[in-house]
Amino acid sequence: MAAASACGSSHGAGGENTGADGSASSGSSSGGFVSSASSSGSTLASDGGSSSGAVDGGPSSSGDSSGAAKDASGSADAGPVPGTCNPDPLRTGLTALQTGVSVDAFDCAILKWSAAYGEPDPMIFKAIIYVESRFDAMAVACPNLPCGTPSGWTATESGCFGLMQVVPACGGATNSPVLQPNGHPDLEKDAAASDWPGSVFNADANVHVGIAGVADNRRQVQMQFPGCTVDQYTMMAIGNYNSYGTTMSCTVYNTSYDNSVLQAYRQYASAAGYAAHGY
Repeated sequence: MAAASACGSSHGAGGENTGADGSASSGSSSGGFVSSASSSGSTLASDGGSSSGAVDGGPSSSGDSSGAAKDASGSADAGPVPGTCNPDPLRTGLTALQTGVSVDAFDCAILKWSAAYGEPDPMIFKAIIYVESRFDAMAVACPNLPCGTPSGWTATESGCFGLMQVVPACGGATNSPVLQPNGHPDLEKDAAASDWPGSVFNADANVHVGIAGVADNRRQVQMQFPGCTVDQYTMMAIGNYNSYGTTMSCTVYNTSYDNSVLQAYRQYASAAGYAAHGY
């Protein structure tokens, strides 16, 4: 496993994820992706910060169902500001059936870190989160320990964690946001704890690590296979995110995993009115 990969080899699509309490959350690829659920009108926040995801698929808290930000005069802005979620170009108003979590709950983190790493298609990360964890920020999986158990680590520290099922045990600088000073992963689950910002279960930190890993995979495959298109490099990079080393050329990569991501991607893009890439 190369240092640039943030994720393990055999978890992901179709895998079962377990929540923080040890209960299983559905990782099955069967069934519907999302539903416009509950009439409560409540919203779900990612980690106590963002409340961008409307559970009932109705208007955002601003009262504007278009998703466009408004200035003081009440007129709509020209468009999304890169790295922000006001307005939110990824907003679908949908809810993950298996977990009941708004699929829009983590859009701010996705947009912020996609912009920070120059990733061309933030919506693809929303689809990856669906495949990896069904938007369960406390998901834990990979009993197979895809990168083994580093010296001095426990098996508990060596699995796949959070929204993007990142695997700190795989090593590499991209995992540094969720590592403690002693080099072990921060597995804090208490949002009130002082080390929560660097926890692998903190949505912002987890998405940071996941997107950084894909971006580093992109850099690697660009060097290995020059001349591919931007969209091909995206597919190659996320295929390696799931199973590092499966990318063989511009057109030979981990299509099994990528296709499961693209199923969710197309549904989310359609619901959000997002300009989907032609993967």
